[in-house]
Amino acid sequence: MEEAIACFHHALLIKPEFARAYNNLGTTYQPQGRLDEAAASFRKALALKPDYADAHSNLIFTLDLMMEVDSATLQAERRRWNEAHAAALSGSSAFPNNPEPERRLRIGYVSADFRKHSAAVGFGAMLVKFDPSGFEVFAYSNSAKEDAHTRLFQQSVSCWRKILGLSDDAVADLIRQDGIDILVDLSGHTAGNRLLVFARKPAPIQITAWGYSGGTGMKAMDVYFADPVLLPQEEKQFYAEEVRYLPSAFCAYFQEPFPEVNALPALSAKGVTFGSFNRLVKASAETFKVWAQVLLAIPGSTMVLKTAELDDAGTRDRVIGRFIQAGVDPGRITLLGRTSWHDHMVAFNRIDIALDPFPQGGGVTTLEGLMMGIPVVALRGTTFAGRGSASILTVLGLTDWIAQTQERYVAIAAQKAGGLAVLADLRQQLRPRFTASLLGDTEAYVRVAEQEYRTLWRAWCQRQAASSVEIADALQTGIAHHQGGHCG
Repeated sequence: MEEAIACFHHALLIKPEFARAYNNLGTTYQPQGRLDEAAASFRKALALKPDYADAHSNLIFTLDLMMEVDSATLQAERRRWNEAHAAALSGSSAFPNNPEPERRLRIGYVSADFRKHSAAVGFGAMLVKFDPSGFEVFAYSNSAKEDAHTRLFQQSVSCWRKILGLSDDAVADLIRQDGIDILVDLSGHTAGNRLLVFARKPAPIQITAWGYSGGTGMKAMDVYFADPVLLPQEEKQFYAEEVRYLPSAFCAYFQEPFPEVNALPALSAKGVTFGSFNRLVKASAETFKVWAQVLLAIPGSTMVLKTAELDDAGTRDRVIGRFIQAGVDPGRITLLGRTSWHDHMVAFNRIDIALDPFPQGGGVTTLEGLMMGIPVVALRGTTFAGRGSASILTVLGLTDWIAQTQERYVAIAAQKAGGLAVLADLRQQLRPRFTASLLGDTEAYVRVAEQEYRTLWRAWCQRQAASSVEIADALQTGIAHHQGGHCG
């Protein structure tokens, strides 16, 4: 990482107005948690190249990670993205789609992540478990990366389209030709998104969901799927899209079998082991302070951190340094890097309780941990990015693991660590509870989402019928006026 940063700075010495170098510098700062520097780099790229939509999306993604930024500010930046890059591209509001409310619908999904990717855990069921009697599914893939997960998606959907390398206009035309009724964005402002295709409004109904929560800021995006915990009622006002609630914003589609859940490690160890397997960029300086407070409050406790970022020596040193600065013996911290997915799941067997980072909490990592019998202490965040784990825990009836303050977070961790018998019992209950819930019952979840699709489609059909009546009335009025007039 440090070498990359040095290279980008050298490039900027050679060519100070090089917007791409500033963008790439930002994408190198960001995973290190150097968010202020990342945001400044993206803003510089935009100052040099105002139409740089990818850099603007990168800025949005970075702001989502920052402690001091509230929901109103996050959505305002998304609206600025819309005004700068998308608003002028709006297409026709007239569509040839047959406005029959109960017919078989064509659903299109657009993503760069139809592969082994955390985003695919969230949306995978929609491509594999759909009801073919009511829906056809078209997948528009914006990636050259393909694997066994890709092949399953290809075999499951009604039609597979590769759109990588096609212009936004060409993709929008293809979607219109395919007669898509409902088009779903699965990327938001993450890498490989095709939001500028959605800006051209190639389908009557456009939705953003599952791949990356948070809304797009686009007038052309009709609906954003969320749930009342992830996005409380009082924050709907900030969103450009109509917010529609599902019982859960999350559904976990896992293609690979999980290892067995082991017995609670604390029963045979010297103390309780906490853990976090989330990307380090989600953990703010405040997070490390609170994690240190948890360890200091519970004598003999230890912590395991596991993420690919810890393969970098400089990153490992910075993480250990944060704990030392907070008064924690570095011997109580274990750092693990990238492994295969199966070994990553096996590593959960080393911990008793997961600690969620903030301001951006866990999503797929929380789902995986729960499937391995690991409950998580979560701080309910002030923005959508910090409420993923709270949403998931609420669906499972584990709201006693959700803290409203940092102080309560430490108290919950200490309380739960003090009840090993209860913790051991919960460890064995979590997987069956998860798979029986809407989080893990993928067929039930897809039926719920498809009902929402149908509701949205019926409403669109009603609007077309009402519009047709208005046009007919206007024509009749015009004819009457013409018949009563005088020819010169």
